[in-house]
Amino acid sequence: MERLLKKAVEHADSAEAYFIESEEIPVSFEANRLKRLETKKTTGSALRVIKQGRLGLAASTAMDDVARDHLVRKAVESSKIGEVATFDFPDLSGEHSSPPQAATESHPMQCAQRVPKIYDPSVTDIGAEELVSAGKDMISVITGYDPEIRCDAELTRAVEEVTIANSNGGGGSYRKSILFGSLAATAIDGNDILTVYRGIGSCRNDLDYQSLAEEIVEVLKLARTIVPADTGQMPVLFTPRGIIPLLLALREGFNGKTVFQGASPMAGKIGIKAFDSRLSIYDDASLDYAVRSAPIDEEGVPTQRTPLIEEGIVKHFYYDLQTAGLVGTQSTGNGFRTTRSGDAFEGPPTPITTNVVILPGDAELADMISSMDRGIIVDQTIGAGQGNILSGEFSINVHLGFKVEKGKITGRIKNTMVAGNALEGLNNMTAMSKKTEWVYGQYSSPWILFSSLGVATQGK
Repeated sequence: MERLLKKAVEHADSAEAYFIESEEIPVSFEANRLKRLETKKTTGSALRVIKQGRLGLAASTAMDDVARDHLVRKAVESSKIGEVATFDFPDLSGEHSSPPQAATESHPMQCAQRVPKIYDPSVTDIGAEELVSAGKDMISVITGYDPEIRCDAELTRAVEEVTIANSNGGGGSYRKSILFGSLAATAIDGNDILTVYRGIGSCRNDLDYQSLAEEIVEVLKLARTIVPADTGQMPVLFTPRGIIPLLLALREGFNGKTVFQGASPMAGKIGIKAFDSRLSIYDDASLDYAVRSAPIDEEGVPTQRTPLIEEGIVKHFYYDLQTAGLVGTQSTGNGFRTTRSGDAFEGPPTPITTNVVILPGDAELADMISSMDRGIIVDQTIGAGQGNILSGEFSINVHLGFKVEKGKITGRIKNTMVAGNALEGLNNMTAMSKKTEWVYGQYSSPWILFSSLGVATQGK
């Protein structure tokens, strides 16, 4: 890496080298049978340069002298048509500078860094046989309940080492372990097709695959009774899985790039109460063993716990180096590389959330359900729905939902759509549960009850 940087600064003003080495064991089951088992090893490097005030980028899977020369040449060439750089690469302290012509809007961070635990040696010891066994055990739980149910499962063990260095002496490195498991159980009864999906993830060897499968069985039991859904304005209770499509508006609205472009409804609202006082949301890469945690982002900037909303008040946006430079502030450590052609290291950094955490409320889940005279529960949706994401407008198809009458769940609903405005709804919540749940290992959320959303069923 030192040789690459030395070569790069011979042809550019400054440079940053990114290197990743990973080993992944993905195991997949389809229709209750093992479909795929392999070991994937990936080695990749990327080089960013700043030359004459412009950014250049190149990537490669090789690191010999020929590849090194090619990286430098391609990165320097691409800088001729690259973006105007609004920053310089961080130094050893993680600090970086922005050009004097940067905009003046500033939202300084006051969050101390906490280095998270993200590596568990016991994960490294997990082999393909153990993953296959865990997958078979999950499927056995489902087929033990109903042998006609078709199960698709994914289990993955990954270990990666990331190193970032730049010509200013900044950067860092870390080793990370990841376990992920998901199970989709599909029950078919004539024209009724229902898939119940659950996914869990961790950087530690602590996943409970058995409980995951048992939870799906309980949901399948609850979903056996089908009831007609009502149409009209009514209370809607979102589970931690169901609420994710509504979080798209927040994720995009708090993106510093979207704010700078003038497309975010959150622009100009720092310090303003725009949501219910019970709502607090953090982007937090400092959590131990959370899937999206890391000590530094993929630009070498220390990560942190960034408050987006605190007690309903808009607090901060999240930034990478380039976007932060555009608005004259500091990166929040959210610069992560995007996939351009198959490997994430090939793309340029951009502002991306890490672990999104919604703090719990003060309500008991049972009390939230019993308070509903007529309403529905949304657990799984199909796609992100239709509407204007940035404005908060949404219209989502409910794949798995339940009807509530006089405080009791009466059965599963079909062919139902929920519509409303997520931003307005989050400012007029009825209740948030004390109980929270991690979804896919990346989102932590309580159950959230909205007082009134539009519900429509097919043909009504």
